[in-house]
Amino acid sequence: MIITLVIAVMGATMAGAVVFFVQLFVYSPRQLDVQKVGERLNNIMIEGDQDARGIRYTRSVIDASATQFSYTYGYPVAANKLSVRFRWDAIAKHIYQSTSNDGGSTWSAEAVTPYHMPSSITIDGKDTPSVIFTYRKDNDAAWMSGSDNLVDIRRLILNITAKSGAGNFANFQGATDFISSVEIKDFQ
Repeated sequence: MIITLVIAVMGATMAGAVVFFVQLFVYSPRQLDVQKVGERLNNIMIEGDQDARGIRYTRSVIDASATQFSYTYGYPVAANKLSVRFRWDAIAKHIYQSTSNDGGSTWSAEAVTPYHMPSSITIDGKDTPSVIFTYRKDNDAAWMSGSDNLVDIRRLILNITAKSGAGNFANFQGATDFISSVEIKDFQ
């Protein structure tokens, strides 16, 4: 009976160790990958990267919808203005970035953002699927596409969920949510 008890205690200890090591070496790296990609995407969109300045440098809004945001940044002289577009693709479930030197008339080829985005990680709206960008006016009222002017946008709210697979812990997949808010200054 004592031998059975000792074997049972050792078995329970080993089962706990196996679960710990599976979580440590299988789940944790996937969760960390998802978090790194989500943080990098959030940082590129808000602060920018070596190719373009981020949303917080917006001088004027070119286009705004739930899945796309285009803006111009730079100095008041037309030759010094650059435009950036972030677009969420519903099929690939990634965000693409393109730039323009002529105020948004012609855009460069789109590139997935961040450029090292694994195909196994997807991006979607946090609270509502397919809603990545929401907008607010001066009085914090919701900005409505089609009825409000683009110059009325004073704040952009970025709601994203980054996940691998379905994001289920039980299947050793990772998921993380990001909510960021950026003030759009009135530089018109």
